[in-house]
Amino acid sequence: MRRANYERENGTTAFSDFLGAERQHILASATPERRAQMEAAEESRAVYRAWNAVCSGTREGRHVTGLRYLPESNELLVYLDSPSWTQEMTLLREIIRARMERAGAHVDGLVFKTTRPGHTPPAAKERLRPVAPARPPAPHADLNEAERAEIERQVSPIEDQKLREALQNAMRASAEWAKGVQSKKES
Repeated sequence: MRRANYERENGTTAFSDFLGAERQHILASATPERRAQMEAAEESRAVYRAWNAVCSGTREGRHVTGLRYLPESNELLVYLDSPSWTQEMTLLREIIRARMERAGAHVDGLVFKTTRPGHTPPAAKERLRPVAPARPPAPHADLNEAERAEIERQVSPIEDQKLREALQNAMRASAEWAKGVQSKKES
């Protein structure tokens, strides 16, 4: 195993010191292009970390469907699940940017966009999955001819055909449910 720029045998060394020395060693041996890539990656990590510190677990953060750091313009592109949340977050832009700066990441801007229709990221699919188990179907029992005729007799005075049919359907569904509950109690 390769040793960093310090002697481990002489005492205890903090893990952060070890990581710092390894980072310096890696950066020193990298080409200028590779070093620039690594520094850009560290910068983007700081931006994502600051975003999570500010928005993760919040009401607003639950509507985020994606993040993308744009290093060339030093902006964070934030995708949201609805136009109303895009508008809300646009209004909160400067507050979020100031809080991210306090959390250690400077970005020149936040850009909010609505996720295209039909696109649901995997994390949102998990969030949208129903938590409660499905309820059992409502009890139901078919009505006999006399019960159906009685419902028709009760709604016959209504002149508006659509209203009469709607009320008849509602009364039939209610009677079928009540009959189903009653038969379930008896069994």
